[in-house]
Amino acid sequence: MSPRPPAVARSTQLDGLIWEASRRGLDVMDSLLRQTRETLQRQIDQTRDLLARDARARVVSALAQSAPEMRARFPEALQRSFERELGDGPVTTTLDAGPSSIKFEQLELMDEQEVQTRISAVRGLQQALMDAENELTELNTLVSAILGFDQVRPERNPFRPEVYVEALQGLISEMQGDSAVQTQCRQVMVPLLGKSLRPVYQELLAYLKVQKVQPVGYVIQRTASSGAAGARPVPNQVSPARETMAGRPAPGPSLGQPQGLQGGLAQQAVAGQLTVQQLHGLVSGATPDADQLVQEVVQLILAGITGDERILPPVRELIAGLKPALLQLARNDLHFFSDKQHPARLLLEELAQHSFAYESVAAEGFDEFLADMRETLVRLDPAAGASETFERVLVRLRHIWSQAEQRRQVQQQAAVQALQQAEKRNQLANQIAQHIRKQPGTVLVPDLVVDFACGPWAQVMAQAQIEGKVDQPGEPDHVALLEDLFWSVRPDQTRQQPAQLAKLIPQLVQGLRRGLERIHYPSEQLQHFLDQLFALHQGGLDGVSAARSQKLVPQQPVARTWLAPEEARDSGFMDDLGGSETPDFASTVPADFPGEFPATEPMGLVEREIDTGQAPLESAAASPLLSLDHLQQGGWIELLVGGHWTRLQLAWVNESATLCLFSSASGSNHSMTRRMFDRLVAQAQLRLVAQGPVVERAFDAVAELAMRNSVYMDIQADPPPA
Repeated sequence: MSPRPPAVARSTQLDGLIWEASRRGLDVMDSLLRQTRETLQRQIDQTRDLLARDARARVVSALAQSAPEMRARFPEALQRSFERELGDGPVTTTLDAGPSSIKFEQLELMDEQEVQTRISAVRGLQQALMDAENELTELNTLVSAILGFDQVRPERNPFRPEVYVEALQGLISEMQGDSAVQTQCRQVMVPLLGKSLRPVYQELLAYLKVQKVQPVGYVIQRTASSGAAGARPVPNQVSPARETMAGRPAPGPSLGQPQGLQGGLAQQAVAGQLTVQQLHGLVSGATPDADQLVQEVVQLILAGITGDERILPPVRELIAGLKPALLQLARNDLHFFSDKQHPARLLLEELAQHSFAYESVAAEGFDEFLADMRETLVRLDPAAGASETFERVLVRLRHIWSQAEQRRQVQQQAAVQALQQAEKRNQLANQIAQHIRKQPGTVLVPDLVVDFACGPWAQVMAQAQIEGKVDQPGEPDHVALLEDLFWSVRPDQTRQQPAQLAKLIPQLVQGLRRGLERIHYPSEQLQHFLDQLFALHQGGLDGVSAARSQKLVPQQPVARTWLAPEEARDSGFMDDLGGSETPDFASTVPADFPGEFPATEPMGLVEREIDTGQAPLESAAASPLLSLDHLQQGGWIELLVGGHWTRLQLAWVNESATLCLFSSASGSNHSMTRRMFDRLVAQAQLRLVAQGPVVERAFDAVAELAMRNSVYMDIQADPPPA
């Protein structure tokens, strides 16, 4: 689950905007009340059915009694809603996910009135989005700017139509009259909201422009399946909402549906007949003789899964072949539609999820994977129609998959332990380094030595603390060695005691070597440091001043997170500096990768700006297309390696989301820092393939499709305009 968005910083401009929008709530309510009365009166005049006339007349009467309170409370309700949306826990409704959003699982918890309430809300939101589309698109760019975002975040706009719809629905639910009166009022009033919002948005835009607020832009995103560039909502783009409000059902997935799911449902001509009321009747068991409805819903669910282009074609064919067995099951067991843990749904989900491990039919291990599935699925008896049959097949497949998964888990666990050990040591080393830099005498020590002390030697000291070997008999005193090191490079002290310096140097070098051996520091880098240290000591012995700014041969650029060689090997750690176009790897299975990718060599730990000849990560990842914060454990990505995309699964992220571990189907591990992750995304070398449930998404797509059809039919049932 994505973390809750943080509360935004308040400003005078934002407070003024909230006040202006709340104040205009009174005008919105006046307009809605007037239009609702006129619409109801017109319907009464045009209706010959006495019962219908009487029902609408009761709505008019109830509305007249409730109008004063609704006028007074609407601005207050809006202000509370705006404030809530700006906090760190905005109330997210199903409307936020798209104009026709509804979850399949919600149907079981709703009664008929709640179903109709949701239809009215969705219809009102769709109408509002259509009526105020241009104004809202521009408003999003300015509101996102004053909220402090560097790109448009329409879902964080506290003045978006969803907020108004929710506030209005709340007032209607508390108005005079019974539930039937409230339902009819809602059916008329909510769809009228859009026309009233347009002038409000125009005034808010005028206010922001007077304040000289500069807009931010809409971000360009790559699709999950191909990495090709695509934009967020584009002004004037025809949407399912506009199709529906224009009097045409919109057969296809809802707004916000992942790219890979666009194929299945859109091809179903019969989909235009399914409604939310029918789905509700099916899930609640209130529909007698539902065979035809069951068949239609199962076909749509399967179409949603098999239309997902992220699933390889042979796997889609196998899933499509389960249709007879699923149809028989659903006729006998309606729990298939309501129970997420139903064996048949779990089987479909795990078939899809395990297939994501393979980027193509030519991928290593895919033929064996496919053969195991075919051999096992053939055991499904279409005539049985029992959940136990699906459960037996699922258990067998899990047993087959578990053998490879156990090996993979062992390698993952070793990698996670290596990363956790490195993380703990790095955190402690950073604290030690900060303490060293704060010491008064440090300013008199050459940079080279300070960097060494705050980098590799801080790691040595941290490792000793972790192992509990500080101040223990027979253990070296690393603090004393550091004091000796600092003294030995200060000519103002050593020139007075050259004999003491000559005697100290061999002991000092031996102590440094032993300490660095404890963390398996690379001997080449140690020797490089010792060579430069020798030059400093020689200057001290010769009486040459060694100023702190003395220029020495620089070491290689250093990473922010350091791993020992065996830790880098076990976790497949990727260097977070990126000196070349393609990153280094230390794979647990080196044969998986070309020979030109040597194992990552750990570097020093100097926390300072380094010129690597590349754009700074902060700017490169200012608007990341994919954030580690939103990548779910178990999600699949592709990493560009040697010109080829390699499929990897997110296996672990540390608590602070600064280190992550990915694993391939073959068991090789690849870890990286957050900096490296952002760099690869920004350079289009890492892209999202799939995350989250496939089957649940297919169920929800059917519910959203039914919602659009219900809205369409609700529009068709309106009396013709005068």
